[in-house]
Amino acid sequence: MIAEMTEKDLDNLRDLFSGYVKSFYLSDPKEQMNLTLKEEHTSSVCETIRLLAERLSLGPEKVLLAEAIGLFHDIGRFPQYARYKTFRDSISVNHGKLGADILIEERFLGGIGREESRTVINAVRFHNAFLEPRMDYSEDLFFLRLIRDADKLDIWRIFLDFFQADENDRPMGAVLGLPDTACYSTEVLSSIQESKVVSHGLLKNLNDFKLLLTSWVFDLNFQPSFELVKEKGYIEKFFALLPRTDDILKASNLINDFVSGKAKAFCQAFPGSKV
Repeated sequence: MIAEMTEKDLDNLRDLFSGYVKSFYLSDPKEQMNLTLKEEHTSSVCETIRLLAERLSLGPEKVLLAEAIGLFHDIGRFPQYARYKTFRDSISVNHGKLGADILIEERFLGGIGREESRTVINAVRFHNAFLEPRMDYSEDLFFLRLIRDADKLDIWRIFLDFFQADENDRPMGAVLGLPDTACYSTEVLSSIQESKVVSHGLLKNLNDFKLLLTSWVFDLNFQPSFELVKEKGYIEKFFALLPRTDDILKASNLINDFVSGKAKAFCQAFPGSKV
């Protein structure tokens, strides 16, 4: 019989995570703000992935597994920032791969089953991939999709807070190095019109990045994820930060229609669940 995760197992994992993260704490308040941002993000992703799992009617053990994935999905961010003072993978290290390697090297998952450990490691390793990779196990693919959705849902919250905050209150680790100019790129809008996730290589300024964030809806997997996008008003809030032009309005309408249709049209669930 395969052992399934218990609440005690998850509590033990929380203790391991907390101890590991605290080893990277910094004395400089501005620097520590960046690590606090990632701790708060982790907590929010755990809440979001649990909510998604419950809305998908997963069994209690699978809900715990989902939360364990949320707990560890960004564990690579802490050594990444310690070594490189940035959260930009393109100029430092792939934080998903680093996180998976940490879980293996530190043996954080030794107290849970082999299959669950594999699922957590694969979800952490590939949660930040631009394109969803092929997976050998359907359960691994399901939970990978679940963490990718939960991560996006909270990153939207983070960047809305970031763009609306005073510059002195912004965690500098979230700075993208893009100019804050009034224009936007036609190539970025073209990707949206084709219902594609915008590539980072197309970004020329912060408006392009805001459009990229809205394009993430094309990579969501579950009906409850689309429901949360609508409930939180994320798309409307991002487009309120963009120039009011016909091109932007057209992109806004396309994305809002896409989200509304997906929120009503389908539900993709874990094999064997009630949905």
